[in-house]
Amino acid sequence: MADLSRRGGSGDGSASRAQVMLIAGFVLAVAFLAVAVMLNAVIYSENLATRDEDARGAEAIAYRADMVDGTEQLIEYANANRSTFAERTVAFNESVRAMYNSTALLQSTDGIATDLAVTGVTRGTLIGQFNASRDFRDASGDPDWELADDVRGTRAFRINITDQDALEDGAGNRFTVRVTDGDTWSAEIYDDGGNTTVDVDGAGSCTVGSTPEIDLTAGTVDGNPCEALAFGEDVSAPYSIEFENADAIAGNYSLVVNSTEYEDDNYDGTNYHSDRDSPFADEEAIYAATLRLRHESPDHVYATDATVVPGENDA
Repeated sequence: MADLSRRGGSGDGSASRAQVMLIAGFVLAVAFLAVAVMLNAVIYSENLATRDEDARGAEAIAYRADMVDGTEQLIEYANANRSTFAERTVAFNESVRAMYNSTALLQSTDGIATDLAVTGVTRGTLIGQFNASRDFRDASGDPDWELADDVRGTRAFRINITDQDALEDGAGNRFTVRVTDGDTWSAEIYDDGGNTTVDVDGAGSCTVGSTPEIDLTAGTVDGNPCEALAFGEDVSAPYSIEFENADAIAGNYSLVVNSTEYEDDNYDGTNYHSDRDSPFADEEAIYAATLRLRHESPDHVYATDATVVPGENDA
């Protein structure tokens, strides 16, 4: 990650240009997102023009949805482009303010006063592996291991399979994700005659092509809903997340986990490397944020709080 305050040394001109480009890229990303939110609001406002007096209430709810959607993207952008929780929080707050400023101007032309504030940011841990050719064993090579303990929430748990030949087809050796608090939810992923099957214990299965992306918390396989896939169903927080037979799969994976009382010892450091091509645990991630919103006109006032958790299910 670039140090935006560094000075001195050779090549200052190149470094300065690189820093300017980094800042400009972040500003542009926020600007593009704000434009997208504004366009959504314009379309929605035009659709409401022919509706009855309840339209303002519906418009307020749509405004909330737009701000939540935009904030989800800004959380992920801050996590991807900053290094520490403090840096990510600052960047996130600044980008939310930029998004609000752009949309507030548009709303004001229609006689609407709005307000948007970040009232809380929750820290979490990003766990993953970005080497698409590696299996899912831990840093020491153990195929049966615990990713995290005392987990209070999980979001954006995605597995991307890159090598169909790595998957097992025999019972007892299949890659398995387990979520347990005493009760256990589990899903096996295995080769099924050249296709990939996700088999959720007691709930059913879904079969797709050879190298799918599986979103465990969204309940989708290759972007399509998998009815059987309800992550952590009937398991209560806090819980642990484990891999079993992690040498029977190859690809990459990532998830963000949360604890309401953050503790470093929820993650066994011996399971991870700092290199993101191997299993890693980034304990400086943003897990969620809380917003306070207001949408007001002469004939209505809508004020609410919203918790923004990108890619979360109920587990």
